[in-house]
Amino acid sequence: MGQAELMEELLEAILTMEIRGMRATPKELAEELKVDVSAVEELLRKALDKGLVAEDQGRYLLTPKGLEEVHVHRERYIHDRLLHGSTILGRLSKVVEGRVYDLDAHWHHRHGINGPALSALHRGFMGVEGRVEELVPLTWLRPGSRGVVVFALGGYGLVRRLAEMGLTPGTEVRVTRRAPLRGPIEVQVRGVSLALGFGVASKVIVKPLE
Repeated sequence: MGQAELMEELLEAILTMEIRGMRATPKELAEELKVDVSAVEELLRKALDKGLVAEDQGRYLLTPKGLEEVHVHRERYIHDRLLHGSTILGRLSKVVEGRVYDLDAHWHHRHGINGPALSALHRGFMGVEGRVEELVPLTWLRPGSRGVVVFALGGYGLVRRLAEMGLTPGTEVRVTRRAPLRGPIEVQVRGVSLALGFGVASKVIVKPLE
């Protein structure tokens, strides 16, 4: 694992502990990241030098620069991996788009996500506890698997439609059946069975529970 990835993990761990109301000390961070305290202390020194974190009586907090670093990393990952995917078609569509400099404008003009839907997307991925790489589209879950809805990769119409079905952030969902290939996916939400088209289900981003 490279230094850049280690730094991303550290910053996300600090954000996670802030969300949980925990003190992000070197010892606690080492336990969260499952690495030696000495390794965490070295990373924290580098983060301090770069202005990504601030230290307050042994507790580390993200600075605005550090928070922005996490925001950029998470948004890029969601756009490149969860929206486009790692399939050949996904990689090709990413190449066709080219390099994106203004993601807010890109979400709006290319993917139809703006206004309240875009705000909900930002709140969703910045409220994630743990690593953004743990998130997957609902279509990745196997029958019997459970996950918690984090956000939807769609415009206001899709977000409203999902809300009407009970698929809102924080809701637990269980996949009960999947049709072959890219067919419908049957899920259970709050004791109610729903059939979702593959396209809609692929836009529902969840954090697996098992």
